[in-house]
Amino acid sequence: MEDPTVKILVLTTCPQCKALRDLLTAHKIPFEATDVDLLAPEERKELLLQMAPHNPKKAFPITFINGKAIIGYQKDMLMEELGLKP
Repeated sequence: MEDPTVKILVLTTCPQCKALRDLLTAHKIPFEATDVDLLAPEERKELLLQMAPHNPKKAFPITFINGKAIIGYQKDMLMEELGLKP
């Protein structure tokens, strides 16, 4: 089975974001991370505007697995989408 394409939008101060990184790392799932709070103000504003229709509460982390967005750290849903057993 081919590895899923995983992209995450996280904050460096967010405990749920750390838990997400730890989960992906523990299961050796490659991922591309963007630390939203470290982006330049203009980049951050543009990214949040693009995400607003999908994430009006601006919750983090945001995980994209093969293009599907999962808002927040929803471990069971993440495990299922990644094809991992609990």
